[in-house]
Amino acid sequence: MCELLGLAFNKPISPGLSFRGFRRRAQRNRHGWGLAAITPTKAVITKEPIRADQSAVSRSLRDDPSLAAPIFIGHVRAASCGEVNLHNTHPFRRALEGGDFVFAHNGTLATRRLTPRIAPEFPVQGSTDSEMAMCVLLSWMARERVDSCDYRLVEEFLQDLNACGDLNLLFSDGKRLYCYHDARGYNGLCYTHRRAPFCQVSLRDEDWEADLREEKAPGQRGFVVASRRLTDGEEWTEFRPGSLLVFERGDVVYGAVG
Repeated sequence: MCELLGLAFNKPISPGLSFRGFRRRAQRNRHGWGLAAITPTKAVITKEPIRADQSAVSRSLRDDPSLAAPIFIGHVRAASCGEVNLHNTHPFRRALEGGDFVFAHNGTLATRRLTPRIAPEFPVQGSTDSEMAMCVLLSWMARERVDSCDYRLVEEFLQDLNACGDLNLLFSDGKRLYCYHDARGYNGLCYTHRRAPFCQVSLRDEDWEADLREEKAPGQRGFVVASRRLTDGEEWTEFRPGSLLVFERGDVVYGAVG
Protein backbone atom coordinates (compact mmCIF):
# COMPACT_ATOMS: atom_id res chain seq x y z
CA MET A 1 0.00 0.00 0.00
CA CYS A 2 2.97 2.32 0.72
CA GLU A 3 2.94 5.30 3.08
CA LEU A 4 4.22 8.85 2.81
CA LEU A 5 5.89 11.30 5.20
CA GLY A 6 6.48 15.00 4.58
CA LEU A 7 7.99 17.75 6.74
CA ALA A 8 7.91 21.41 5.75
CA PHE A 9 9.25 24.00 8.21
CA ASN A 10 10.50 27.57 8.22
CA LYS A 11 13.92 26.52 9.57
CA PRO A 12 16.08 23.40 9.27
CA ILE A 13 14.80 20.69 11.60
CA SER A 14 15.72 17.13 12.53
CA PRO A 15 13.25 14.47 11.30
CA GLY A 16 14.03 12.25 14.29
CA LEU A 17 10.67 12.26 16.08
CA SER A 18 8.47 11.84 13.00
CA PHE A 19 10.82 9.39 11.32
CA ARG A 20 11.08 7.33 14.52
CA GLY A 21 7.41 6.46 14.28
CA PHE A 22 7.18 6.42 10.50
CA ARG A 23 9.90 3.79 10.00
CA ARG A 24 7.82 1.36 12.06
CA ARG A 25 5.24 1.35 9.28
CA ALA A 26 7.57 -0.89 7.33
CA GLN A 27 5.84 -3.76 9.14
CA ARG A 28 3.14 -3.46 6.46
CA ASN A 29 5.39 -1.93 3.79
CA ARG A 30 8.32 -4.31 3.56
CA HIS A 31 9.85 -3.61 0.16
CA GLY A 32 11.97 -0.53 0.74
CA TRP A 33 12.30 2.81 2.43
CA GLY A 34 13.74 6.23 1.67
CA LEU A 35 14.23 9.64 3.25
CA ALA A 36 15.19 12.83 1.40
CA ALA A 37 16.62 15.87 3.20
CA ILE A 38 15.86 18.79 0.89
CA THR A 39 17.32 22.31 0.63
CA PRO A 40 16.98 24.85 -2.21
CA THR A 41 20.31 23.74 -3.74
CA LYS A 42 20.30 19.96 -3.30
CA ALA A 43 18.59 16.90 -1.92
CA VAL A 44 20.38 14.18 0.00
CA ILE A 45 18.47 10.91 -0.39
CA THR A 46 19.11 7.78 1.63
CA LYS A 47 17.18 4.67 0.62
CA GLU A 48 17.34 0.88 0.63
CA PRO A 49 15.18 -1.90 -0.86
CA ILE A 50 14.68 -3.49 2.58
CA ARG A 51 12.39 -3.01 5.59
CA ALA A 52 13.01 0.32 7.30
CA ASP A 53 12.42 -1.09 10.78
CA GLN A 54 15.13 -3.70 10.19
CA SER A 55 17.67 -1.29 8.70
CA ALA A 56 20.72 -0.11 10.66
CA VAL A 57 20.97 2.86 8.28
CA SER A 58 17.39 3.85 8.98
CA ARG A 59 18.01 3.58 12.71
CA SER A 60 21.11 5.78 12.44
CA LEU A 61 19.13 8.52 10.64
CA ARG A 62 16.49 8.39 13.37
CA ASP A 63 19.17 9.06 15.98
CA ASP A 64 21.32 11.56 14.06
CA PRO A 65 20.83 15.10 15.49
CA SER A 66 23.08 16.59 12.79
CA LEU A 67 20.64 15.63 10.01
CA ALA A 68 18.67 18.82 9.37
CA ALA A 69 16.78 20.47 6.51
CA PRO A 70 13.64 22.57 6.14
CA ILE A 71 11.93 19.92 3.96
CA PHE A 72 11.89 16.12 4.17
CA ILE A 73 10.12 13.49 2.09
CA GLY A 74 9.92 9.91 3.35
CA HIS A 75 8.43 6.72 1.93
CA VAL A 76 7.96 3.09 2.93
CA ARG A 77 7.13 0.79 0.02
CA ALA A 78 4.77 -2.11 -0.54
CA ALA A 79 5.53 -3.01 -4.16
CA SER A 80 2.55 -3.12 -6.53
CA CYS A 81 4.40 -2.31 -9.75
CA GLY A 82 8.08 -2.98 -10.42
CA GLU A 83 10.66 -5.24 -8.86
CA VAL A 84 12.09 -4.79 -5.38
CA ASN A 85 15.41 -3.05 -6.00
CA LEU A 86 17.14 0.27 -5.38
CA HIS A 87 16.05 1.83 -8.70
CA ASN A 88 12.41 1.29 -7.74
CA THR A 89 12.74 2.60 -4.19
CA HIS A 90 11.28 6.05 -3.41
CA PRO A 91 11.90 8.97 -3.29
CA PHE A 92 13.02 9.62 -6.87
CA ARG A 93 15.14 12.57 -7.96
CA ARG A 94 15.82 14.60 -11.11
CA ALA A 95 17.91 17.73 -11.64
CA LEU A 96 15.73 20.78 -12.20
CA GLU A 97 16.68 24.45 -12.62
CA GLY A 98 19.88 24.29 -10.59
CA GLY A 99 18.43 22.18 -7.81
CA ASP A 100 16.84 18.79 -7.24
CA PHE A 101 13.25 17.71 -7.86
CA VAL A 102 12.20 14.97 -5.40
CA PHE A 103 9.08 12.83 -5.75
CA ALA A 104 7.32 10.01 -3.87
CA HIS A 105 3.98 8.35 -4.66
CA ASN A 106 1.44 6.06 -3.02
CA GLY A 107 -1.06 4.18 -5.18
CA THR A 108 -1.20 2.19 -8.42
CA LEU A 109 -1.47 3.81 -11.87
CA ALA A 110 -2.16 2.38 -15.34
CA THR A 111 1.30 2.42 -16.92
CA ARG A 112 -0.09 2.09 -20.45
CA ARG A 113 -1.66 5.52 -20.00
CA LEU A 114 1.54 7.06 -18.66
CA THR A 115 4.12 5.86 -21.19
CA PRO A 116 2.98 8.01 -24.17
CA ARG A 117 3.16 11.15 -22.01
CA ILE A 118 6.85 10.88 -21.09
CA ALA A 119 9.29 13.10 -23.01
CA PRO A 120 12.70 11.69 -24.06
CA GLU A 121 14.53 14.15 -21.81
CA PHE A 122 12.96 12.54 -18.73
CA PRO A 123 13.72 8.83 -19.14
CA VAL A 124 12.46 6.33 -16.58
CA GLN A 125 15.35 4.53 -14.89
CA GLY A 126 13.37 1.88 -13.00
CA SER A 127 10.12 0.04 -13.66
CA THR A 128 7.55 1.65 -11.34
CA ASP A 129 4.39 3.51 -12.20
CA SER A 130 5.48 6.03 -9.55
CA GLU A 131 8.67 7.07 -11.31
CA MET A 132 6.71 7.17 -14.57
CA ALA A 133 4.23 9.57 -12.95
CA MET A 134 7.10 11.85 -11.93
CA CYS A 135 8.45 11.83 -15.49
CA VAL A 136 4.96 12.58 -16.86
CA LEU A 137 4.69 15.58 -14.52
CA LEU A 138 8.13 16.91 -15.46
CA SER A 139 7.48 16.31 -19.17
CA TRP A 140 4.27 18.34 -18.97
CA MET A 141 5.95 21.17 -17.06
CA ALA A 142 8.76 21.36 -19.62
CA ARG A 143 6.50 21.07 -22.67
CA GLU A 144 3.96 23.65 -21.46
CA ARG A 145 6.62 25.81 -19.77
CA VAL A 146 4.74 25.63 -16.49
CA ASP A 147 6.48 27.12 -13.51
CA SER A 148 6.23 25.19 -10.25
CA CYS A 149 4.62 28.32 -8.74
CA ASP A 150 1.63 27.97 -11.08
CA TYR A 151 -0.14 26.09 -8.32
CA ARG A 152 -3.61 25.99 -9.85
CA LEU A 153 -2.28 24.59 -13.13
CA VAL A 154 -0.29 21.97 -11.23
CA GLU A 155 -3.36 20.98 -9.21
CA GLU A 156 -5.48 20.66 -12.36
CA PHE A 157 -2.80 18.51 -14.01
CA LEU A 158 -2.60 16.22 -10.98
CA GLN A 159 -6.39 15.87 -10.98
CA ASP A 160 -6.16 14.79 -14.63
CA LEU A 161 -3.30 12.39 -13.84
CA ASN A 162 -5.44 10.96 -11.03
CA ALA A 163 -7.73 9.50 -13.71
CA CYS A 164 -4.96 6.93 -14.37
CA GLY A 165 -5.44 5.33 -10.94
CA ASP A 166 -4.74 5.98 -7.27
CA LEU A 167 -2.64 9.07 -6.65
CA ASN A 168 -1.27 10.29 -3.34
CA LEU A 169 2.02 12.07 -3.81
CA LEU A 170 4.57 14.40 -2.29
CA PHE A 171 7.14 16.32 -4.28
CA SER A 172 9.48 19.24 -3.80
CA ASP A 173 11.27 21.69 -6.08
CA GLY A 174 13.73 22.44 -3.26
CA LYS A 175 11.82 25.45 -1.96
CA ARG A 176 8.33 24.05 -1.39
CA LEU A 177 6.60 20.83 -0.44
CA TYR A 178 3.66 19.86 -2.68
CA CYS A 179 1.12 17.36 -1.33
CA TYR A 180 -1.75 15.92 -3.38
CA HIS A 181 -4.46 13.59 -2.06
CA ASP A 182 -6.22 11.07 -4.27
CA ALA A 183 -9.66 12.15 -5.55
CA ARG A 184 -11.30 8.97 -4.21
CA GLY A 185 -9.63 9.30 -0.82
CA TYR A 186 -7.39 6.29 -1.37
CA ASN A 187 -5.27 5.34 1.66
CA GLY A 188 -5.60 8.72 3.37
CA LEU A 189 -3.38 11.79 3.76
CA CYS A 190 -3.38 14.14 6.75
CA TYR A 191 -1.35 16.89 8.38
CA THR A 192 -0.64 18.56 11.70
CA HIS A 193 0.53 22.13 12.21
CA ARG A 194 3.38 22.46 14.70
CA ARG A 195 4.00 25.87 16.19
CA ALA A 196 4.41 27.51 19.59
CA PRO A 197 3.10 26.93 22.19
CA PHE A 198 4.25 23.34 21.72
CA CYS A 199 2.75 20.37 23.54
CA GLN A 200 3.62 16.84 24.62
CA VAL A 201 2.92 14.06 22.11
CA SER A 202 3.15 10.28 21.96
CA LEU A 203 3.92 8.19 18.90
CA ARG A 204 1.21 5.86 17.63
CA ASP A 205 3.68 3.34 16.17
CA GLU A 206 6.18 3.14 19.01
CA ASP A 207 6.08 3.48 22.79
CA TRP A 208 7.67 6.91 22.83
CA GLU A 209 6.67 10.29 24.25
CA ALA A 210 8.22 13.67 23.50
CA ASP A 211 7.78 17.15 24.89
CA LEU A 212 7.87 19.37 21.83
CA ARG A 213 8.73 22.34 24.04
CA GLU A 214 12.11 20.67 24.53
CA GLU A 215 12.41 19.47 20.92
CA LYS A 216 11.54 22.71 19.13
CA ALA A 217 12.89 26.26 19.17
CA PRO A 218 10.19 28.88 19.90
CA GLY A 219 10.43 30.35 16.39
CA GLN A 220 10.05 27.04 14.58
CA ARG A 221 6.81 26.40 12.76
CA GLY A 222 5.67 24.10 10.03
CA PHE A 223 3.67 21.06 8.98
CA VAL A 224 4.02 17.30 9.25
CA VAL A 225 2.20 15.29 6.56
CA ALA A 226 1.56 11.54 6.71
CA SER A 227 -0.67 8.90 5.18
CA ARG A 228 -1.98 8.20 8.70
CA ARG A 229 -1.55 10.31 11.82
CA LEU A 230 1.78 9.71 13.53
CA THR A 231 1.03 11.04 17.02
CA ASP A 232 -1.54 11.47 19.73
CA GLY A 233 -1.69 14.72 21.67
CA GLU A 234 -1.88 17.09 18.69
CA GLU A 235 -4.61 17.74 16.14
CA TRP A 236 -4.42 16.04 12.73
CA THR A 237 -6.55 17.15 9.78
CA GLU A 238 -7.47 15.04 6.75
CA PHE A 239 -6.70 16.40 3.29
CA ARG A 240 -9.64 17.06 1.01
CA PRO A 241 -9.76 14.40 -1.73
CA GLY A 242 -8.55 15.67 -5.11
CA SER A 243 -6.77 18.67 -3.59
CA LEU A 244 -3.25 20.09 -3.53
CA LEU A 245 -1.59 21.79 -0.58
CA VAL A 246 1.71 23.62 -1.02
CA PHE A 247 3.92 24.56 1.94
CA GLU A 248 6.77 27.07 1.88
CA ARG A 249 8.88 28.31 4.82
CA GLY A 250 6.52 26.76 7.31
CA ASP A 251 3.33 28.29 5.88
CA VAL A 252 0.59 27.23 3.45
CA VAL A 253 0.97 29.11 0.17
CA TYR A 254 -1.70 27.23 -1.78
CA GLY A 255 -4.78 25.23 -0.82
CA ALA A 256 -7.29 25.29 2.00
CA VAL A 257 -6.46 24.09 5.51
CA GLY A 258 -8.56 23.78 8.60
